[in-house]
Formats: sequence, structure tokens, C-alpha cells
Amino acid sequence: MDRTTETRDARMSDTTDLMRLTYFSRHDLPCDADGFNPAFTAIEQVAVPRNGDLGVTGFLICARAWFAQVIEGPAASIEQLYALIEPDPRHHSVQVVEHVAADRRLFPDWHMAIGHASPQAGMVFATLDFSEVETPQGRLPSDFHDLATDLAALKRLTD
Repeated sequence: MDRTTETRDARMSDTTDLMRLTYFSRHDLPCDADGFNPAFTAIEQVAVPRNGDLGVTGFLICARAWFAQVIEGPAASIEQLYALIEPDPRHHSVQVVEHVAADRRLFPDWHMAIGHASPQAGMVFATLDFSEVETPQGRLPSDFHDLATDLAALKRLTD
């Protein structure tokens, strides 16, 4: 194992400075019948290596008209990453619903995984009373965590 990998692994297991940031935003990206837009893959392809270098894990929910994301990692890395996310032109009307110290990672296995509003995921959205189109105003951070963890479980089953 090289020094870079050792440093990254140490950051991933260290919880002394662990922060969690959860936000949602609107997007105007057209989705196909399966709730997918190629921009979702482009986001993932950039995010996975960058987040790995920063010691960040998380999950991005790509609904038909909005995003929600949970990111977790060292405080400085979360601040650095959010400074890149917030002005991204692929979304707007960004609202942070949580920015807190965390005692554990919700997504320790993924530097970034994406769940989109596929037909299979539709039941997950519906069960948790999330619309795939209407912005999730007034939802608690735990609501976004539940949606992301359930979509993550679905992703594990279907990938």
C-alpha cells in the first residue's frame, strides 16, 4: 500500500472531525422514461475520484426535477467540496438542510453513489412520500438519509 492510499484510508476511518452536509436543489435536466440523464453519470465519474482524494463519502439522489445529496467527511474537505457543488450550473435553488458533526458515516462504502428516479426506485420514493418532481421542501435531514439509504440498498441489489 502506498503512502497516498494509507493517508486516504486513515481519513476514511477517522471520525474525530467528521461532518455531514445534506442539501437539496432544483435541476432542469431532461430525464428519459427511466428517470435518467447522462449528466448523472458525468457527475459520478468526476465525484468518485475527487471524493476519494478528499476522504469524502456520500450519496446523490437524482429525482426527475431535483437533487439531494448527503456528503460526509473531514470538515475541511466538506467545506472544500461544497464550495464546488453550490455554484455548479447543473442545479439551482440550493438549500442546505443539515451541516453537523457526525459520529459515523452513513455511506462508508461509497465515495459517491447515485440513485436516480428509475421505475424500480419509484416505489422507494413513494414509500417515503417523496415526489420525483416536486421539490422536497420542509423535509427533515433524516428523511433524506432514509431515502438515500433505501436507494443505496436498491442500488446494491440491482448493480
